[in-house]
Amino acid sequence: MSSDPRITFAIPFYSGVPYLRRAIESVREQSLQDWVCIVVDDAGAETDTEAAVASYGDTRIRYVRNQNNLGLAGNWNEALRISDTPLVTLLHSDDELMPGYGEAVIAAHVAHPNAVAVFTRASIIDTDSKPVFSFPDRIKRITESLKGSAATVSGEQGLNGLLRGQYIFCPTLCYRASRLEPDPFQARWRMVADLEFLASTLLRGGEFVGIPEELYAYRRHEESQTALLTATTERFDEEIEIYGELATHAEALGWSRAARTAKTKRIIRLHLMYRIIGDLLHRRLKPARSKRAALKRASHA
Repeated sequence: MSSDPRITFAIPFYSGVPYLRRAIESVREQSLQDWVCIVVDDAGAETDTEAAVASYGDTRIRYVRNQNNLGLAGNWNEALRISDTPLVTLLHSDDELMPGYGEAVIAAHVAHPNAVAVFTRASIIDTDSKPVFSFPDRIKRITESLKGSAATVSGEQGLNGLLRGQYIFCPTLCYRASRLEPDPFQARWRMVADLEFLASTLLRGGEFVGIPEELYAYRRHEESQTALLTATTERFDEEIEIYGELATHAEALGWSRAARTAKTKRIIRLHLMYRIIGDLLHRRLKPARSKRAALKRASHA
């Protein structure tokens, strides 16, 4: 193995050691052997995390614990800050990589040196790491621009596509560290820090490159922050707010098409209607009413 790895798999962690083990094992199963893995524990309550990381006896893997809880965005920023390789992937602690992920993202960065980050398609898995169908994710696949070859996402077209349906799964991103702003993720957001990062990068003239292969496994389960914030209206409230802000920024650049897409919030409204139907079918009347109120806000914001 080279003494100078090109990529770090940084794993922001708070809870869920069994899932963390699967994430680490997916790193160790990479066809690429030249890597560093850092587990960044955000002052979580679980006491066996460090021992679980040490149990692999792999010098490429190390454990770091934050002195204080930094929150989701803060821990992502910390993981990027302490990584010292040219490329960094923020592997979510409940997800898994496909064996060819590392080699593919490095090759894409070599081919596209101006990219802020490259991303891959993701498959959706359940708690047992088995493939599962997800209707919202299928809709995102329809809106994406990856049609069989690497695709550049940039400018107004890139932002407009992202606002039509956020098809870029943030944890699949492999970042070029030298092209990142300091603390690229904003702590004000609990749910849309990734969308804000992607959109603001495009608004500043940055670009992303997508790889059409499914090289990342994104786990959907009821304990994830995404699931918890989607069950209430917190997720949608943040999306409504950031779409309003992005409409203003797009208009300032003369990006009228992207501004119009942000103003209409069509994908947010469609997602809310889908969730309302699900709540009603399961007789969750109070959540359905709260989402209906959010739908009205999205329609008039």
